[in-house]
Amino acid sequence: MADMDAEMEFLKSMRELNEAAGDYGADNVEAVQKEPLSTEDNIHLQDMKDSSFTVPADVSGNVAQVHSPSLTSSSEIVHPHSMSHPTSATLSNTAASRDVLTDENKTQEPPQLLAAVSSEKPSSSTKPRVLGGFIVDDDDEDEAPVQGSATEPLNRPSSSVGGGLSSDPQRSSSKSPVNTMASPQDVSVSNVTLENAPTLPQTSVPNVSNPLSSVVPDSAELEVGERRKSQDALAHLSTATAGVPSSTTSLPKARLPHDRVGILEDRIKEDPRGDIDAWLNLINEHQRRNKLEDARAAYERFFKIFPTAAEQWVTYANMELANNDFYRVEQIFTKSLRALPNLQLWSLYLDYVRRRNNLTADSAGTARAIVSQAYDFVLDNVGIDKESGKIWQDYIHFIRSGPGMIGGSSWQDQQKMDSLRKAYQRAICIPTSAVNALWKEYDAFEMGLNKTTGRKFLHEKSPAYMTARSSNIGLENIIRDLDRTTLPIMPPALGFDGDEDYLGQVGIWSRWIQWEKDDPLVLKDEDPAAYKARIVFTYKQAVMALRFWPEMWFAATEFCFENDLEQTGAEFLTQGMAANPESCLLAFAQADRLEYTLPPEEGVDGLRRRGETIREPYDKVLDALYDLVAKAKAREAQNVARIEETAAQGQLPVHGHGATEEEYEDEKDNEKDAQEAAKQRQVKLVKDGSAAEVQTLSKTISSAWIALMRAMRRVQGKGKVGDPVGGCRQVLTDARRRGRLTSDVYVASALIEYQCYKDSAATRIFERGIRLFPDDEGFALEYLKHLTDINDVTNARAVFETTVSKLTQKPETVHKAKPIFRFFHQYESRYGELSQIRKLEKRMSDLYPDDAQLSRFASRFAAPDFDPTAVRPIVSPSTQARPKVTVATDNPSLAQNTPPSRFVPTVSSPKRPLQPDESDTEVNRPRKLARGESPLKGAAGRRLDQQKRNQHHGQNQGSTSAQVSHGPWPAQQPPPPPPLPRDVLFLLSIIPRAETYNAHHFKPEGMVRLLRETNLPKHPQPQPRPMPMGFVQSQPNGRRQLFPFSAPSLCPALRTAETVQSPAAVPQFPS
Repeated sequence: MADMDAEMEFLKSMRELNEAAGDYGADNVEAVQKEPLSTEDNIHLQDMKDSSFTVPADVSGNVAQVHSPSLTSSSEIVHPHSMSHPTSATLSNTAASRDVLTDENKTQEPPQLLAAVSSEKPSSSTKPRVLGGFIVDDDDEDEAPVQGSATEPLNRPSSSVGGGLSSDPQRSSSKSPVNTMASPQDVSVSNVTLENAPTLPQTSVPNVSNPLSSVVPDSAELEVGERRKSQDALAHLSTATAGVPSSTTSLPKARLPHDRVGILEDRIKEDPRGDIDAWLNLINEHQRRNKLEDARAAYERFFKIFPTAAEQWVTYANMELANNDFYRVEQIFTKSLRALPNLQLWSLYLDYVRRRNNLTADSAGTARAIVSQAYDFVLDNVGIDKESGKIWQDYIHFIRSGPGMIGGSSWQDQQKMDSLRKAYQRAICIPTSAVNALWKEYDAFEMGLNKTTGRKFLHEKSPAYMTARSSNIGLENIIRDLDRTTLPIMPPALGFDGDEDYLGQVGIWSRWIQWEKDDPLVLKDEDPAAYKARIVFTYKQAVMALRFWPEMWFAATEFCFENDLEQTGAEFLTQGMAANPESCLLAFAQADRLEYTLPPEEGVDGLRRRGETIREPYDKVLDALYDLVAKAKAREAQNVARIEETAAQGQLPVHGHGATEEEYEDEKDNEKDAQEAAKQRQVKLVKDGSAAEVQTLSKTISSAWIALMRAMRRVQGKGKVGDPVGGCRQVLTDARRRGRLTSDVYVASALIEYQCYKDSAATRIFERGIRLFPDDEGFALEYLKHLTDINDVTNARAVFETTVSKLTQKPETVHKAKPIFRFFHQYESRYGELSQIRKLEKRMSDLYPDDAQLSRFASRFAAPDFDPTAVRPIVSPSTQARPKVTVATDNPSLAQNTPPSRFVPTVSSPKRPLQPDESDTEVNRPRKLARGESPLKGAAGRRLDQQKRNQHHGQNQGSTSAQVSHGPWPAQQPPPPPPLPRDVLFLLSIIPRAETYNAHHFKPEGMVRLLRETNLPKHPQPQPRPMPMGFVQSQPNGRRQLFPFSAPSLCPALRTAETVQSPAAVPQFPS
């Protein structure tokens, strides 16, 4: 109990030191640097293998010496963090020697398991080194959540400031109730080692194989009640821990083959959201065995995970209907109808209502009224569905079967006709597959009553029907390959089976939603409520199929919030988070929404309540992510145990009968070696895959902590650790306790301290982080940027030298130092001395010989958007800036897209047979000589001839002036463009001037594209031209003359007038 009192005294002094230092904002930087790593730092370092720490190859080989019982001296062991790190004043080489080996991200044990801390100095014979309650003898990683106090400070000081090892009291190696296993040879060797650490005296090391077994003090130091608490906490911690699997990991007992229910339950337990087949098979198995209660229980469990599975709600209701349990059926409809706009489910509800209300024996009309209300209820909720045409037709048939006669004169007849007209007019405006049939029925209905009023009603509704019909066709083209299922599946990872199909379904749903937003039914201005309702309905259909796709939930939420649908948007967001608890997207969206909408509150209590409300979504997503890490590590342990069990049960292949005993033994030994090698390969693959998965989760967890830190800064400010208003500093403390952090968390916290508060704590956070992440080049780079920003050049140079020296010691880590070299080279090029720059470039050239020396030298003077060393000024424009001459050549590729010419130089003609030449292969082949261009007659021909003369005259004048001005040398001018084709010149000659055109303007690029893509026949057949619009005027000689409305100058190729002999004759125009 004395040790426990000492620990309480230490915790009390720690709190006092925290208050005196203002958390970690004290001015005595030197004192902070002398502190050993705190328990939170130990938590972080233990997860360096899964986070960002890479163990050098030559470091892990000497770790066994730390834990070997025969260790006599540890002077040969070096500390990986022995590089000196600067303080805010000067670089201290002695501070690094006081650093103690720590493991980042190791989960802290419960408070009752902490080792008692003694205020006495360590004796010559110390205990094995313990970090955060764990003996450093394994690289196992622990993810158990920390149950420690929330008031623990950021920098936990040590009772011994002068240096050396931790002053924790020595623990004996006697076995406690939970420290009863392992031997020295079973101890796993950690990948993290000591470099340049102080000499460790010889000590006795407890025999442990489980790293958790060392967290319990000696049994003599605890009372019986304390030991029970320690055992319970250790058992809880061990179950939550997902460390590297040991040989004692056991697989669950295998089920018997006939135990189908047990096998399915195991599958569901292992993967509740992904193994839908196991759920469905389990329900079917219970139904097959006629165990309805078990089937109902399975359904209820299923709907807690898949509440939007409308198809299974229908199956559940049909099971109860088959047993005539109408009470349970109505309970099913109460739970599912409002939340699921599924046509199949609502159709079942409508059938149930019609079944329960018999219309044949309804003398009072009560049943018909109930069924009519049910129809209205169903159509109001799913009547806009694309497949709802069948329900609309049934509804119209139901109205027709009611009392009253169509075309009658009584009030009942008129009421029936009004109801039919209203139903038809609603149905024909919805794009369904039955819209054409409904329009035909409506047309017959209206025309059968009264043709005059019928035409009026049809004329009013015809535009809406045409829009619905065309929209239905467009929608069919979009969703042709859509699978409208309500059984959602987990999205496959990219690069794995099914990813393309799943993304294809996501794309179809997105196109459908965008089609609704484009408003093809023209509802946005005429009926905004219907426009929004259709889009929300489509989103609800989409999230039923894509329940585990957070982007769809987010899009639905944003649309609702943007269109004043606050309640619907909040429902989308809540349901999306329930379906995807590990989604940072939805958690951040909900937290952002709460922060934006919550009213500001004054006072400490108001800030505390507001902070708790905003923090809730972040806590949920963090809990889900930590659970995924634990499951990943547990799955790794099971896979490794399964591999080891399979290898242990492997049988040798059958050998030949003639083999001798020695040959058999050799083959047996070789087979054992092959099996062992195969086992090691498979175990390595499993561990590598699990490490990659945990690394991704660690980055996600760190991003969530950073987002929470920034939100708390906005809501509560800087805060103070342990106060009701903890602010961003409390978030950092909580994150360090739970572990699984990357260096990004420390960078974000330090930059918040500096950018928002100009607090010196930023530098101390960086100093603590560089000790936790010594091989993280990204963190070192951010640290260098911070030091240069605060103009601490001395420490910046020291951090640079220390970091790059460590990274360049190993060939596999040399590439990590390149961004650090580039940054510091850029800094030295701007603000350093030339000698320093040249030395730095020499080091870079030695380390990276493949990099071009020119680019390294030019980077001294280059700006982000300009490199002066690469500029080539124009000194001689006549030689350097001479334009390229383009020679017109026949391009076959262009000829394919050009309309064929109407003028063929040589064609076959039967009129003028020529004598065969010697080169002719055919005898008496009819040919026609190429004729010259026949001039156009009339005004068009004169204008064309004048344009040619002007062009030729201008070219002659240009050549003459060039010779006069430049003498005998040719002028440095671009050659004239090639002449335009004859057809283009003719077209330009008949087009009026631009200022005379005041009608609609066409897009030039569209007209050019139309002309280019128009295919004209090479040899058009002469066809009679249609008569142009004009008028016919009688002449004195009895003939009629046709005068076109257009001016003759607009179409000079046609004759200005044609005469015909009789009024019935059609004028013929020459081709």
